[in-house]
Amino acid sequence: MTKKDNDRGVYIGIGFHLGVESAEIERAICRFLEELGIELREVKGLCTVDFRKTEQLEKVSSLLKKPLFSFSPDEINSVVDVQSKSAAMDAFNIKGVAEPCAILCAKRNNGGYKTVKRKSFDRKITLAVVS
Repeated sequence: MTKKDNDRGVYIGIGFHLGVESAEIERAICRFLEELGIELREVKGLCTVDFRKTEQLEKVSSLLKKPLFSFSPDEINSVVDVQSKSAAMDAFNIKGVAEPCAILCAKRNNGGYKTVKRKSFDRKITLAVVS
């Protein structure tokens, strides 16, 4: 991402399996941001599906000092521009978690978005960064 892409800030969508600890999520976020050359100060919020707004994720939000946004399955399924196929369709009958939540957050807070980067960590955490 170029500096221009980050002018409006980025949002991180987070999907994860039950039992994943907050430290694992925090490490994955920091690693992903480093890989993309994005500084933590550029992150405007973390996003997930409402039933994954857990104590672990609230702890990550607090540690990183970033607001946590959540979306209902209906809101997620309304996103038409999801690029990646997700296991969430089979498990929860939703289009995904990380990517559509990040898209929804960027649309709500920025009025739109330009780019999406997605990555899975240890098959337990999926992150998507939207700017």
